[in-house]
Amino acid sequence: MIKFFRRIRQNLVSENKFSKYLLYAVGEIVLVVIGILIALQINNWNEESKKQDVIKSQLQNLMTSLKSDSSMWKVVTNLSEFRSSSFEYLLEKANQSFEVLPNLPKSDSSLYWQGPYPDPDITDIDFIRKSFSWFSKGFQSVTIDRTAMNEINNLGLFSEIKNNQLKAKIHDYYMFINFQFSDQNIQVRMDRSKEFNEYIRDNYNLTAQEIPYMTDPIKFIKNDPGVIFRLKETRELANWHGLKALDAMNMAHEIINMIEIEVAY
Repeated sequence: MIKFFRRIRQNLVSENKFSKYLLYAVGEIVLVVIGILIALQINNWNEESKKQDVIKSQLQNLMTSLKSDSSMWKVVTNLSEFRSSSFEYLLEKANQSFEVLPNLPKSDSSLYWQGPYPDPDITDIDFIRKSFSWFSKGFQSVTIDRTAMNEINNLGLFSEIKNNQLKAKIHDYYMFINFQFSDQNIQVRMDRSKEFNEYIRDNYNLTAQEIPYMTDPIKFIKNDPGVIFRLKETRELANWHGLKALDAMNMAHEIINMIEIEVAY
């Protein structure tokens, strides 16, 4: 091909056809430029294809992280529902009024309680003991898997995700959990539960876990406005904690479904 073009140039020069040679030279330059541009475009396509492959791989990693989060959110929701419902049972047994709170899905984990919750007309001492065993625990069970999201940010790939709706959902999810389950907010909820234990210790020289082993734990609860107040407060905190975990789980599920569609193409 090179010899072919060289022969044409030589013929034009030997025939002293300078104007035609000039046109030919310009045309050859244009062809070279076009060839370079095509090569650059092919290289750009290849680089973009590689980048999109990396993004898809990272999104799949993010999906794995979100599935881990989702399992954790389910545990948090179950525990929060059990705590909220069991404290409600204690308040009902003590003939106390309380605020109607939003419903959470009933706990399905035998770790907290096997079978249906007892009717408040029946005194189930095992249920009462289980309830108090979780009184000051549960808020610290949030462990978010940020591995994939941190890697996406470190590689500078988040802004390269082309699906703006997916990008917005991911952003909203992490903003939501960063606020609702920040160390500060978790600590506030834990401190309120801790304060109940301190109240029992300072006033009765007992731990909260020892209350169910009294002769009449319900009478004890009923006769102390401080215990009633703290039961109501902890019930509300547990319910709120569970509702936010449920919201986070639903957000994670939505992002997982969107990623599955995104990486399929």
